[in-house]
Amino acid sequence: MREIQAYELMNREVIKVRDDMTLQTAASILAGNAISGAPVVDGDGSAVGVISYSDIAAHAAEGDESLSASADYLQGWEDKLNAEDLDSLQIDNGGTLVRDVMTPTVYTVPHDTPVKYIARAMIAGRVHRLFVTKGDAIAGIITTLDLLSILARDEDED
Repeated sequence: MREIQAYELMNREVIKVRDDMTLQTAASILAGNAISGAPVVDGDGSAVGVISYSDIAAHAAEGDESLSASADYLQGWEDKLNAEDLDSLQIDNGGTLVRDVMTPTVYTVPHDTPVKYIARAMIAGRVHRLFVTKGDAIAGIITTLDLLSILARDEDED
């Protein structure tokens, strides 16, 4: 059986967030597109980090003990948060920028990476998404749900 490679599984439509956007704008982009995270790019378009609901919730919880339980709830469970939950975090409308809150690490895999290595990388990095690169550019995204779809498809074929 031929191994599936990253480019066959990835979603080619990657929504990116700029590092100089306000956190409120980034949160609106995530909620508006029903995604739990996005790569962060600088003014040159280079990937410099990732922003996720977990990052936003952790920032909102800083200094507010009543919100710290929300941040703990989100740890590792980003996909449970919806737009209404995000609004309840009362993200400041001030000058907090994405670069101040983002995770400054971008997990990537080359476009020809076999799926078993993608799964191992997600497990090792404890991440819900990997960005697929072709050359120096982000060409797509693979999420844990994409990997689960392979398992479901394999089950259906049995």
